[in-house]
Amino acid sequence: MQGLASLGVGQWLGAAGLVVTPPLVAWLEGKRSAWPLGFATFFLLFGLAHLLFAGDIVALWAALVLTAIIGIISKLKHRYLGFNFLAGDIYHLAASSFRSVLADHARMAVPALAAVIAIVLGIIVLALMLAEPAMPLPQRLALFSAAAFVYLCVFWASGGPKRFRFHHLTGDRFHLSAFVASWFGAGPSRRPGFVDIDPEPMPLLPPVPARRPAGERAPHIVMILHESTFDPKRLGMAANEAFERFFTPPDALSGALHVDVFGGSTLQTEFSVLTGLSSLSFGNDSRYVFHLLSGRVRHSLPSVLSGIGYNVSHISCDRPSFVNCGRFYQSVGFDQVSYAETLPQPFDVERWKRENHDEQLYDHALDQLSNRVAASKPCFLSITTLMNHGDHRRRIFPIERHAELRREAVAATGVPYYGEYTVRLAESVKAYAAFRRRLDIMLSGEPAIIVRYGDHQPSFTTALTGLPPSHMALCQTFYAIEAVNCRLPDDVVAPPVLDCAFLSTLTLLAAGLPLDPVFATRAALLNDCAAAYFDAASPRKRRFHRALVDAGMVDLS
Repeated sequence: MQGLASLGVGQWLGAAGLVVTPPLVAWLEGKRSAWPLGFATFFLLFGLAHLLFAGDIVALWAALVLTAIIGIISKLKHRYLGFNFLAGDIYHLAASSFRSVLADHARMAVPALAAVIAIVLGIIVLALMLAEPAMPLPQRLALFSAAAFVYLCVFWASGGPKRFRFHHLTGDRFHLSAFVASWFGAGPSRRPGFVDIDPEPMPLLPPVPARRPAGERAPHIVMILHESTFDPKRLGMAANEAFERFFTPPDALSGALHVDVFGGSTLQTEFSVLTGLSSLSFGNDSRYVFHLLSGRVRHSLPSVLSGIGYNVSHISCDRPSFVNCGRFYQSVGFDQVSYAETLPQPFDVERWKRENHDEQLYDHALDQLSNRVAASKPCFLSITTLMNHGDHRRRIFPIERHAELRREAVAATGVPYYGEYTVRLAESVKAYAAFRRRLDIMLSGEPAIIVRYGDHQPSFTTALTGLPPSHMALCQTFYAIEAVNCRLPDDVVAPPVLDCAFLSTLTLLAAGLPLDPVFATRAALLNDCAAAYFDAASPRKRRFHRALVDAGMVDLS
């Protein structure tokens, strides 16, 4: 250790660390307006590192490593999901989603984890080998206190927690400071609240009776979430006839679905579709609505359908512990939830692990529907698929399957991921067509409505289009509402772009079912904010949110 010190290695490392720090922080924070908080954040991390390492140089490099790890994770997360790295990702999502992230992004996650472990071990070795004066613990505590004081002053001067509303967490900047700020009141709350709400409530409209012809049975409703699925034509890519019929079925209500997210976070789209609320309306809590609003939303599509005599159930492609979905599904009114990973035979679990094939979920769904249709009670069954989820660099079917389709897709775009997407989409189209044929037979003339939608675009569409993750075009998927053994009402119009928060309302209108005061009011709001619910500058929407809170439909106490 004395040899290292005599060679001046310590001084060289210290100087190098001081040179590296400014450009690293500036790169992670983006615009100059973000730099003051970024440097205050680094100073805070340095003070924290110094509590663990007594030497100045080792503490400096430990802070640099921590800064780089936080910032690079945040940059990668923003690139693939459109969000910065936040505290809630650790204490809400990490435990339940780590296995899925590792499986879906193994090519990136495994080397990254190995690199982090190697760097941390390197810091420990440096601390053991580098001979430098040790700062006494009282001085290190004083340094940390000073760093925390400086940070809090700059944080509040920069606008405090209110500044870190949704757009700061999704913008391509603040990759370092957003994470630390999310531990200081700018992150997930213990008590969620609307960010778009007025003090005065809007009176809810009176209920609207059912609009079906007298004596006509209420239709069964099947709702299908198609994971990571978008219409290629909407991004300028050619699509074959089978794809066109899948996205825009004849005699159906169909169009583009505006969703709250890009690249991931299916739970946010599910939340909006089931509750009629935008996840973004909860600001910094938007990524964690399954956790923070579980048991707090007392008006939802499943609960309303259950109240008018429907049997309501759900088939999930996940497991109950994943992002708290088991508790959330139960809290919004599902009577029964089946999970793919726990289904008994004849469900082929080994095939599911390889392919996550839609066909397997449809087989289970038809078995459920057959039993419930026989009970002469209308049923609502929602299904979440998984086949198009995950890393599109990973081929899940043999190379010869849809080989020509893959070749044409790659030749047209130059993006290999799109080739894999079209192969999986072709399998989804085929599986749905078979499901639809078998459903027609099983219903034996009974009416049904099929509602299908995409939850978000896959991450590779940034490469496909050259657009940033925040671009509105990348927050659009598709929706289609089809009638089986019945007709859709002539006066129900499909908006060309529909926000996912309105899909449940359009479902009830298409089924001719009665609207309670909440859904009647939502239907009246369609003209104000159909295309982008959260971004709509509608005073009526904000007052509607106040009415929901005052009526106890959304519990924020």
